[in-house]
Amino acid sequence: MRSGLATVGVLLLALVVLRVACAALRGDLGEWRSARALGRVAQRARRRRHGAEVVPVGRPVEQVAADLRRLHAAFHRGGMRFAKYEGCRLAYDRVLGEAADIAGCPHLLAVLPPGEELDHERERVEGLLVHHGLLPPPYAV
Repeated sequence: MRSGLATVGVLLLALVVLRVACAALRGDLGEWRSARALGRVAQRARRRRHGAEVVPVGRPVEQVAADLRRLHAAFHRGGMRFAKYEGCRLAYDRVLGEAADIAGCPHLLAVLPPGEELDHERERVEGLLVHHGLLPPPYAV
């Protein structure tokens, strides 16, 4: 029984190799779906052999810190029209929350509506991020 299954397996493998060789000679190997599927299976096998790929969860801390410093300067600059201020505030709060998550600081920036409570929460988170070194310390007035 085993030799019969081995023979069938060898015949099937020879058939696949023959079809791939014929498709390669004709030049339409890229359009042959089985060849692409065979390539994907080979890639998966190589990946498993070399180990799992590490996928980062979020953006790099350097990029978040650079965005945070840039938006911090833009947000605290005065004389903006309301639409520009509101867009800058939304972007700054989003990046501030992302930086707080990276630093492991709890925050309510995404939950609170615009107003005094959000302003106080923003100041609190800015102070924590200054302590963690993601924001420069405020200048003496």
